[in-house]
Amino acid sequence: MRDNTIQQRPEFTFRENHKNGRHGWVRLTPAYSVTLVTDILNRERGAFRILDPFAGTGTTVLCAAEQGMYGVGIDINPFLVWLGNAKLRRYTLAEIAEFEHTVCRIISALRSEGPSVPPPPIHNVARWWSPPALDFLCRLKYEIDTRINKAQAISDLWYITFCRVLIMIARVAFNHQSMSFQDESFRQGYLFVGEDQYITILSEVAHLVSRSAMSNPSGTGTIMLGDSRMLVCLADEERFDLVITSPPYVNRMSYIRELRPYMYWLGYITAAREAGELDWQTIGGTWGVATSRLAEWRLASDTFLPRDLHDTIKRIRSAEHKHSFLMAQYVAKYFEDMWMHVKAVKRWVQPGGHLYYIIGNAKFYDVVVPVERVLADMMLESGYEQVSIETVRKRNSKKELFEYIVSARKPKEDDR
Repeated sequence: MRDNTIQQRPEFTFRENHKNGRHGWVRLTPAYSVTLVTDILNRERGAFRILDPFAGTGTTVLCAAEQGMYGVGIDINPFLVWLGNAKLRRYTLAEIAEFEHTVCRIISALRSEGPSVPPPPIHNVARWWSPPALDFLCRLKYEIDTRINKAQAISDLWYITFCRVLIMIARVAFNHQSMSFQDESFRQGYLFVGEDQYITILSEVAHLVSRSAMSNPSGTGTIMLGDSRMLVCLADEERFDLVITSPPYVNRMSYIRELRPYMYWLGYITAAREAGELDWQTIGGTWGVATSRLAEWRLASDTFLPRDLHDTIKRIRSAEHKHSFLMAQYVAKYFEDMWMHVKAVKRWVQPGGHLYYIIGNAKFYDVVVPVERVLADMMLESGYEQVSIETVRKRNSKKELFEYIVSARKPKEDDR
């Protein structure tokens, strides 16, 4: 029976990252907490080389670098690769001073209402930003694109600033587990309607980014573009003492959906189909074309699925709901992808190295999917030892949903 004393622990969610310097530069609701990663690093004091095969916003690798370690993250999304490396960069005082100088120049140019870039080709852009907000962002993007020294450090700081501003003045809300649009009453009484308010926000955000950029990590890290199901982007000789990661949850929350305003503005995607194609490559992705392809997808014959999971998938498929077949397909494909990952990652873990996976269970209709137990069974099947499940917190959605740490150790005599 579940322990009813388990709390929601908001310090173990993305909320904790907002007040932690570079960790809070760009908001992503599914991101996990710097506090949780730090707690795990403190358990593993002997580790130095850290791997995060689902890097996301770079929390694990930045935490490791801040503690003087060496970290590598892998992500399939090129925007997140850029973001993570911008967080990990060591900024010089001269670069920060130049960035601060350009803030004054760009604000002065914005007051003169000069030229602008076209708005991004995001569907129904007027739903995202009011006309004054969109005009401001188009002029700000023009100034960044044309006036800023193309040195990577200055450019990174400016595009981080731009990303924070564009979401702060967007018509979106974060009072659900995923980003949503504000209701009509909010739009009619929209507060940020004047140029002065936007410039104030820009100035405050630039100051925040500048101040946090001064705190350089003592260690090093990098984020690489790659597929976590295969990890072939890693060098053959690379080995890690510790894996700390959080795969996408089985909840159909698309990272692409959450990141699309940033990705459209910065040119990482230019059409909805591109977003769907990228989501199809992502474990758990169901955005756009990814959903339609599920109907034709078939489980590979060599995929390990525990017997209980087969029964769970059958129960989802037989639910009286118009999408029950697709949801059963979605759950099966998620675990096929995770099985590929669990097998692949073992090659790059040192014998005796530990793995920590932060993961949540799921519920479809009235069927609970015990993700934590399935992942633990996959680790056992792959030859790991000391596999355990620790309940971390109660999630603030359905009452049956919790977050867990599934941990394991690679046997010391196993060098596969």
